[in-house]
Amino acid sequence: MRIALAYNPRMSARRLGRVAALARALDARGHRVSHHDSLNFDCARDAPDAELLCVCGGDGTLRTVVGRQSDLAALPPIAVFPVGTINLVARELGYPRIPEDFIHRIELERELSSPLARLNGEPFVACLSVGVDALAVASVSEGLKARIGRLAYVEAMGRIWAKWPRHRLTVRTNTEEFEAEALFVLRGKFYAGPWTLHPEAHLGHETLRVLALPHARRRDVASLAVRALAGMKAPRGEWRHLETDWLEIVSDQPVPVQADGDPVGVLPARIEMSGDCLRFR
Repeated sequence: MRIALAYNPRMSARRLGRVAALARALDARGHRVSHHDSLNFDCARDAPDAELLCVCGGDGTLRTVVGRQSDLAALPPIAVFPVGTINLVARELGYPRIPEDFIHRIELERELSSPLARLNGEPFVACLSVGVDALAVASVSEGLKARIGRLAYVEAMGRIWAKWPRHRLTVRTNTEEFEAEALFVLRGKFYAGPWTLHPEAHLGHETLRVLALPHARRRDVASLAVRALAGMKAPRGEWRHLETDWLEIVSDQPVPVQADGDPVGVLPARIEMSGDCLRFR
């Protein structure tokens, strides 16, 4: 099989070593491998004959690669070799971290079609949030993240705990308008690790699943973390679960937004299903 490996050649030596180990294992299995920089890779231009696109990284790397494509319809099936920090897509779809097990998984030729969502016209894959969670993501030290992984997000949240921000958001869908202080948009099953914020969210679903918090005080966010750990079977009290094809979020403040674990700007935001699909193998 002709496989295009897309990854950031500037990531840590440890992670590059894992990609090299995968490339060696693929070669030993008789696959033909090409290497590409995830920051400027366009499959239609750089690997038009690829039968599989293997993104080596996390959810942010996957979002970057998808967003760089000149022709999404030309993409072959995608697999994600999990060398990122959180790896929500890889966790949901069961991509192993061990190269030999990963190769066995992609050789099964089992595919999932995943409808693609967009934020202000740009794709995202697993999740998005607006409010204090996104502020913590924007505050993460990249150096610390490289050293301690997801604990860097905990450290960032600790820094903003003392001076806790509150944001008033106005949310519009095709059926209603309401206010909230924090919003989470789920495409995939998991959020921030092995936790879920909506029991019906999954990558194969055709709509957006949303959790809206009318208040995002410290105690609300702490309660959210506890419920996420328990699987979030139902929202608490005034919290709201909803399903929609699109939503718009505005505020009179420059409220931060994060998508797939990376800061992507501030409000306003229009989030919608795009009509495009990704194929995962």
